[in-house]
Amino acid sequence: MRRLFDFLEFRSLYERLYEALGAASGAPAPLTATEVLHAELMTPSDAADAAGRLTALPVLDLAVAWVDQPGRSPIEGLAVCLDASTGDVMWLTSSVVDDPAVLSALAQHPHVRTHNAKALLRWLLQRDTPLPGLALDVVIAAYLLDPADTRYALADLAERYTAVRLPADEPTAKGQLDFGDSGVDVATRAGVEALAVAALSPAILAALDQQGMAELYRTIENPLVAVLAKMEHVGIAVDLDELRRLNAHLTAEAERLMAEVQAAAGRPLNVNSPIQLRELLYDERKLAPGKKTKTGYSTDAATLEKLRDEWPEFIDPLLQYREVEKLRGTYGVGLLAEVASDGRIHATFNQTVARTGRLSSDQPNLHNIPVRSEEGRRFRKAFVAAPGFQLLVADYNQIELRCIAHLAADPGLVEAFTSGTDIHNAT
Repeated sequence: MRRLFDFLEFRSLYERLYEALGAASGAPAPLTATEVLHAELMTPSDAADAAGRLTALPVLDLAVAWVDQPGRSPIEGLAVCLDASTGDVMWLTSSVVDDPAVLSALAQHPHVRTHNAKALLRWLLQRDTPLPGLALDVVIAAYLLDPADTRYALADLAERYTAVRLPADEPTAKGQLDFGDSGVDVATRAGVEALAVAALSPAILAALDQQGMAELYRTIENPLVAVLAKMEHVGIAVDLDELRRLNAHLTAEAERLMAEVQAAAGRPLNVNSPIQLRELLYDERKLAPGKKTKTGYSTDAATLEKLRDEWPEFIDPLLQYREVEKLRGTYGVGLLAEVASDGRIHATFNQTVARTGRLSSDQPNLHNIPVRSEEGRRFRKAFVAAPGFQLLVADYNQIELRCIAHLAADPGLVEAFTSGTDIHNAT
């Protein structure tokens, strides 16, 4: 019932149900967060002291404070749980973390637990420091337990799996609205998050065991974190000259099509303005309007396709212009903006977004480089291998159907695959 209510986002109904049924009914006690975490911070005397304390701890429960985007920006510091029962936390400033002794202590520790480990691994790789002792990334484990969820923030996971919760971010000035800095001390917040990792880890590990997911996490999902971090760190090489040529070509093509659209219209026209397009198509030309939106009749691609035969001289180049302009904005200008100083694109690969277990990527999205049009396929040629290497294209052959045949042990499916019969003809 608790899981169902949580899935349906009935935030308070479980506690109300418990009150209505009463403890005598045998209902389990509500998993209400009873303890607000509070961190007692201490700072080591120097980097050697910090490294010694790290080495002495049997488990490192960590939280990282970032200046900006995790993994892509410098860190402000690192919080390490010293004693979860007392709330003692060690705060390491960025300069201390950057010390070779501390980096070495992190690299050699056999049991590290944190939230969003990939960002930390990516940052460490910039310092030639691996983290082979990563034992648990609670966000990856939580995704494995419930891939359909979308809330993997540390505060959400703590309330879902434990009886503790993180303090709310409150501005320092009471009653004052603050749309920038929350006013919460960075070190204190990181300290609380390190305590949350320490409290959450046993519960998450127990849930993995209970659902039979521990082996899958240990052998596949956890090692993948380091692989993805290295992929992000290394990046993929691009041919900058080819990208610039493509961008220039698309810019010229967009200008040509825009001129063609305006010539068909017979007057100057902002082809990117739905208002001007509506006036021209429906008020002046009296074409049959399609679906109506909040702002007026639609000028989207589906509507224009239906009107194509009524005014092909205008609508054909307009649709082509939109395709070219989307390619230019998303891939021409967009990819050029993402090329780092080393001539490579360092995208982020997401392990907890797709419900099916697939990866996704952003900054930029490398999974939707177009392939259907000739113009789109040219962008794929801009991605190149390093000298002495080649890019390999690989794909599973009917992987879903083979999984079904294996899991169902269906004689017909198994026979079709083992004999090499075309599976669709057999079906």
